[in-house]
Amino acid sequence: MVDPKRVEAHLANPDYETDMLIIGGGGAGCWAAITAMKNGVNSMIATKLRLGDANSMMSEGGMQAAVAAQDSPTRHYLDAIGGGHFDNKPELVRALTEDGPDVVRELENLGVMWDKMEDGSLQVMHGGGTSRKRMVSCRDYIGAVIMRTLMDEVENHPDKITIREFEPAIELLLDDKGQCAGAILYNLDTEQFLVVRAKATVIATGGFGRLHIRGFATTNHYGATGDGLVMAYRAGANLKFMDSVQYHPTGAVYPEQIAGFLIKGEFV
Repeated sequence: MVDPKRVEAHLANPDYETDMLIIGGGGAGCWAAITAMKNGVNSMIATKLRLGDANSMMSEGGMQAAVAAQDSPTRHYLDAIGGGHFDNKPELVRALTEDGPDVVRELENLGVMWDKMEDGSLQVMHGGGTSRKRMVSCRDYIGAVIMRTLMDEVENHPDKITIREFEPAIELLLDDKGQCAGAILYNLDTEQFLVVRAKATVIATGGFGRLHIRGFATTNHYGATGDGLVMAYRAGANLKFMDSVQYHPTGAVYPEQIAGFLIKGEFV
């Protein structure tokens, strides 16, 4: 941690000041900045790579939201709770399932072109654990479509959203009351440390799938190394579900050396 005796000095003379500091430039980070802007809050996105360099960009398939007439957020909630073996945090699942339809509409308003039926309604498909057709899609590259849309919206408002690329956050700063008051960034080009004072800080750094857990190969983005989890823990935050990692069995190849080879006429 940063020496507590020096924190006040850092915060008194920051390199940057902003209403909201968003650590991470993927889907969650961009969405946080756009939402803040709609509510009159200026923000700064600090990312260790480029804006959009994240697992969100690589996502395929679709996303689940109860938009169909025969579906409902309550059914979605029950499917998600059951799929999590009832270990989920109910309030988070409720937010996910109830906000889903509105998020789909907001993304369409921003420019996302969802796959639709001939009558103009959203095309929905079955996904993992769904009791109703619930997955909306953009062909098979939903992540790239959503991220291009969000990045355009972020970059179109430089007066409201500042972007700091190749400047990862390395430590959260706590004030004398123990509240987060910003972070220290590290410029990868100049090798300088930079202090950001912020009224609010959002950690949107994603997961840690790129750590090659137990030596396994991974298709996770290079940025998925759990930086935000470490910073939050060091600042005193409680973490949950650290023993759980999502993976797709269809993406697992063993032994790794056969990846790319033809087996029974199909690529592995």
